[in-house]
Amino acid sequence: MSEIDFKVLKDQYGYYVVGYIMRGNVESQYQTNTALGILLNLNKEDVKFFLHDKFGSEEESKNDKMHFADYQTASDCVDGLRDLIPMAKETGNLFIV
Repeated sequence: MSEIDFKVLKDQYGYYVVGYIMRGNVESQYQTNTALGILLNLNKEDVKFFLHDKFGSEEESKNDKMHFADYQTASDCVDGLRDLIPMAKETGNLFIV
């Protein structure tokens, strides 16, 4: 199984977090709430709630992405999501790819 990681990107609405998996030299990105839901084994609405409630994203999504007010808040979300991966693997609750 390839390792899941997260990073911050920026579009016309601001900063947002994407999940990605490296397989060889190919990066598969999960940029939208729908795609992150697939990656995290959650539905799209749960992803939106989780990113807003736990990490402080904006309440409403724009172009199916949850945006953050600034880079630091988005970066803190990346760190928080990274911290969840080992626990999720151990319990088998999330991050099934």
